[in-house]
Amino acid sequence: MKAMFLGFAAAIIVGVAAAAVLTGADMSSATRFSSLSVRL
Repeated sequence: MKAMFLGFAAAIIVGVAAAAVLTGADMSSATRFSSLSVRL
């Protein structure tokens, strides 16, 4: 039971950290794939 709760906690921590990193990267598809000849 203790191992299951530790696994849940680790998954939550990894998920929150990944969301923070991806939000901080500011790499939306609109800014990433736009060019002078393409308007999004």
